[in-house]
Amino acid sequence: MPETEIRSRNDLTANGYWKYYDAVVTVRLAGQDCKFALEYERTPKAARHYLAIRQRIEQETSITHFLYLVPNHDLLWFVADRLGDCGRAVYFGLFRDFLQQTLTLGVRRSRSPASVSLDSILTQRKVAHRAGALFSDIAV
Repeated sequence: MPETEIRSRNDLTANGYWKYYDAVVTVRLAGQDCKFALEYERTPKAARHYLAIRQRIEQETSITHFLYLVPNHDLLWFVADRLGDCGRAVYFGLFRDFLQQTLTLGVRRSRSPASVSLDSILTQRKVAHRAGALFSDIAV
């Protein structure tokens, strides 16, 4: 869903998102639809803007995964630091790597040195949710 459609949904319906994301992407992985908000950060913003962004991400109820793509490592660390205190998991990756690797892109969560693949992040919660449902069925 491109930004124009997100803006329309936010402005004209009661079912909008908390932020005007650059895109909301839905992919099919392991037989499940996985959705994430996609942001492309070309240049750094002032610190006050990141506080507002963080607050909007924390209020979001329709999306559980947030991916920021950036053109270089310097901006990646800058944005990751600014969103580091976010109560939600926000992931960061390089735009050029995303173009080559797409869903196998290695992403990092702010304040974490570990890199994991985007597809594993997207399916992780789905698998955990299904396992929890299975466990509760067995426990009954």
